[in-house]
Amino acid sequence: MTKKLSPTEIYKDRKVFLIGSTGFLGKVTLSMLLHRFPNVGRVYVTVRARSQEESETRFWNNVITAPPFDPLRERYGSALDGFIRDKVAIVGGDIADHNLGFDDEEAQRIADDIDVVINSAGNVTFNPTLESALRTNVVGTQNVIAFTKRMKRPCLIHISTCFVAGNRSGAVWENDEVLGYFPRKDEVKGVDFSVEQEILDCAKMSERAREEAKDAMRVAHFREQARKRLNEEMRDGDDPDTLGLAIARERKVWTRNRLTELGIERSEFWGWPNIYTYTKALGEQLVAAETGIVRTIVRPSIVESAKDYPFPGWNEGFTTTAPIIFMALKGQRQIPANEKLILDITPVDQVAAVMLAVAAQACVEQPRLVHQVATGDSNPNNMERIISLVGLFRRQQELEKKDGLRLFHEISARIEPFRVSPERFDSASLPMMNKTAKRFSSL
Repeated sequence: MTKKLSPTEIYKDRKVFLIGSTGFLGKVTLSMLLHRFPNVGRVYVTVRARSQEESETRFWNNVITAPPFDPLRERYGSALDGFIRDKVAIVGGDIADHNLGFDDEEAQRIADDIDVVINSAGNVTFNPTLESALRTNVVGTQNVIAFTKRMKRPCLIHISTCFVAGNRSGAVWENDEVLGYFPRKDEVKGVDFSVEQEILDCAKMSERAREEAKDAMRVAHFREQARKRLNEEMRDGDDPDTLGLAIARERKVWTRNRLTELGIERSEFWGWPNIYTYTKALGEQLVAAETGIVRTIVRPSIVESAKDYPFPGWNEGFTTTAPIIFMALKGQRQIPANEKLILDITPVDQVAAVMLAVAAQACVEQPRLVHQVATGDSNPNNMERIISLVGLFRRQQELEKKDGLRLFHEISARIEPFRVSPERFDSASLPMMNKTAKRFSSL
């Protein structure tokens, strides 16, 4: 019987190539890898910048100083810098570029020295321009695959999202077919969905949009809008240079919006809610098609605040549930939400732990193709429950305040947030108050 190795044994002296280490999930993954497996051989991290010096500066100023590295600071103290310099190799690179931005010699040198690639980079904006999303989530994935194939034993962990499932209901299983999948497959019969064809068609769409921006009527419209904007800004619309720059800006804004519109239209036709999920689905289908390498796809749901690592509640940015919590804690009572909506959230440290476990397995054997990291089936959080929990936390905060305003805080503690339908919120809450205020201000 073959002995099963532990992740600690597997990571000993192995080399990891982590793409996306500057992001929310990437920081936690890098810190957890170094904290739990200090015997790891080396970790190459990509930090996009204009030069190697700038990459290193950005890493030391923006990554290592971040809260996810607090556990390492507690363990190593003043010796942390030495530990990091011994274990981490900072490289530039950009997945949108051929060879990830490295020259052939550098790309081969890194590929020869590593055991596994973890790609957590991506454009996570829901509806960016179609071109920018394709550049990172699709072309970037192609470039990562090509780089991985340089390795002695090609091994890739690709981070996607559960929401590649698209606009569909019911259970979505890990062993569902990945290649050729699109959410409306049961509605749109007799159609073969091809990533390669989508890439070609999207390129044609982008080119048509740019040609449309050269149309005489459209150019005249840009000129008209530019003059109007310059007049509003009390600038000289007759100055050729000023007007030329203003026209170029109008063209750029129109083209960007047009590319986003086209991307949304295409995404929604196939059954994805936005450009992000559409392009992430294309990216993971590229990975699934590569049968000649060790590869696996990790699909987290909404990546939320940490459960334990680096410490409970750590988050970065004003995303996911943060706006809801902020509204409720600041006294907003009515929160618009669908009563039955399950907000499938997973702590960032649990996602990072799965990534590292799967990467360890991939170093010694082929894991299954897809690993979904979600909580909606085993621990469903509907919006009613989430808002109620925030209300309880707010009450606790108010009652624990010791500033001499006890009566005020006791009253405030009883003003709890509650869920309302979006229709009620629009008719009886902030939007209606805003409309009413504007109406009275015009009297």
